[in-house]
Amino acid sequence: MKMDKIKNYNQKILAILGTVLLVTATIGLIMVVVTVSKSLFPRSQSTTNTLLSDDKAVELKKDSLRQQIISYQSPRLVDTLNLVYLIPVDVKTLEKSEKIDKEILYSSRKMRDVAEVSTEYEFYGSFNNLIVYDYKNNITQKVCDYRIIGTDLLVKYFEDEIVIVFTGAEKDTNKDGVVTLEDFKSLFVYSLKDKNLRKAEINNSTVDSFKFVEKKKDILITFGRDRNADNVYDSEKDPTFIMRYDYVQKSLVPIVDKALEAGIQKIIEKN
Repeated sequence: MKMDKIKNYNQKILAILGTVLLVTATIGLIMVVVTVSKSLFPRSQSTTNTLLSDDKAVELKKDSLRQQIISYQSPRLVDTLNLVYLIPVDVKTLEKSEKIDKEILYSSRKMRDVAEVSTEYEFYGSFNNLIVYDYKNNITQKVCDYRIIGTDLLVKYFEDEIVIVFTGAEKDTNKDGVVTLEDFKSLFVYSLKDKNLRKAEINNSTVDSFKFVEKKKDILITFGRDRNADNVYDSEKDPTFIMRYDYVQKSLVPIVDKALEAGIQKIIEKN
């Protein structure tokens, strides 16, 4: 009788172990199938706000064709007193190329209410141009005269002017056939008062982040450097450095001079 109980107990243990192994094997098989499926059928990349490379755009233009058309986002109130709105422009990629002379505009989107702003206002998402709409004077102007894909839009308020800042990519620097936010970005600065678009950039580097100096118009910019010149900034391996954008002089100034930088490096090397 005792032997039968032991035998039954062992059978139950084996059954439990067999079930656990079966479940584990099933989960493993599902993971393998999912992995293989992803490699065989990759998800299509979103084409909204992705610019075709310059070469592709020129190639289409030769045949009087286009594959991307502009689209407007909701207006954002950036100057409450003077009723000045900012309208981001993005692009839609068509499934097939079309003739350039074909109508492109759709019915306009509804305007949303925007609360009165404080010292700064951030907008999220990407865009391909910006339109400034002055309601009182019925004036509409574009900000950019060239192709970009922008993001990190910040509107900063000062006593004498309103400054719009954003990062943006212009060129297909990683040579993947499209201009995206994965390409090297510059910092763009636009004043609603003087209506001039400025650009701060450094070769082989991309803007990683930026912030205004407290209560000043100067901007501290963190750049990521493509140290091995492979046209890709790897945030895990490539270093960053900080520059100050002098708003008055319209120039970039190093925060850390070479002597101090060399001294810090020696500390790291225990030299």
